[in-house]
Amino acid sequence: MEQPFLILAKDTTREMIERESIVYVTVLDKYIQIKLTDSRTLRVRTSLRQFEKHLPSELFLRIHKRYIVCIRHIKFVDMDVTMKTGDVLPISKEFKDAFLSHFCIF
Repeated sequence: MEQPFLILAKDTTREMIERESIVYVTVLDKYIQIKLTDSRTLRVRTSLRQFEKHLPSELFLRIHKRYIVCIRHIKFVDMDVTMKTGDVLPISKEFKDAFLSHFCIF
């Protein structure tokens, strides 16, 4: 059974966060930046691909080579994805069809 928490290490501090508190994850050089529902951002030294392996695929979707989003925090989908936090993230052509296939569109 997959655990609902991740422990993120920053220097000597270890912070436990719920996976569902992650709004989106993006790449910054050799780090990933994690945007949380409480408006904080955390940086972790790992690759986006490695971090993605620890996220449930039914809740987190890749929308761009630089972005993974939590579908529960999406507000609008158009040419971009607007998160409930107000952040507007690009959807790349490469991931658009796979992303949209997770939804019923009327």
